[in-house]
Amino acid sequence: MNYWVSVVLSFSIIISVIISCFKLKRISARYYPFVLSVWFNLLGCIASLIAELGWRNNAVTSNVYFIVFCLLIVWQFKNWGLFGSRTSLFYALVAALIAVWAIENFMWGSLMKFNPIARIIISMVIVVLSIRLLSSELTMVVESFWKSSIRLILCTYVILFTVKIITEFFWQYGVQLGDDFMINVYFLYGCINFLANLMYALAMLWIPVTTRYSWLPR
Repeated sequence: MNYWVSVVLSFSIIISVIISCFKLKRISARYYPFVLSVWFNLLGCIASLIAELGWRNNAVTSNVYFIVFCLLIVWQFKNWGLFGSRTSLFYALVAALIAVWAIENFMWGSLMKFNPIARIIISMVIVVLSIRLLSSELTMVVESFWKSSIRLILCTYVILFTVKIITEFFWQYGVQLGDDFMINVYFLYGCINFLANLMYALAMLWIPVTTRYSWLPR
């Protein structure tokens, strides 16, 4: 029962996809990676469901989804100015994340299995970068928190990937706690993911849009 509830909750990302469709032609280019990540999120949900129903194993789709999703997030951070003019730092980080993921999935482990170590390391990087960007955003005088797409997205990343770290930690070291406990842990993650999807939808509503007069000096 928990599995199907989790599946339904994960597909709540479609709310953000629908909102993006209405705003797609006017969304600021700075937010393109985020929009792509939302669409990729929906694609990942569909692929994982098909793999689970067809082969009883969605490890491959899950592993590939995770690294691509995280790279889209790092790309979004670049668009928000995290790396400044240090483009080489951005590419070095991308290469490092891919290397960590590839080593565990192709050398230490298998793409056919869930590999928690790379997920924990990469999730920690996302959390740290999100906090760094968020701290700079909080010092700026802008609109209220609930109308700031950047703040909403960054807070969502901090919460979601922190829970991801905890979940993967239990996957690695909590086997002795029993199957029921692990099922409940992942169901809890599904609920947090659902809340994250609602936050994404709210952020999508407040993403700045371009106008026909955006070229005028201000």
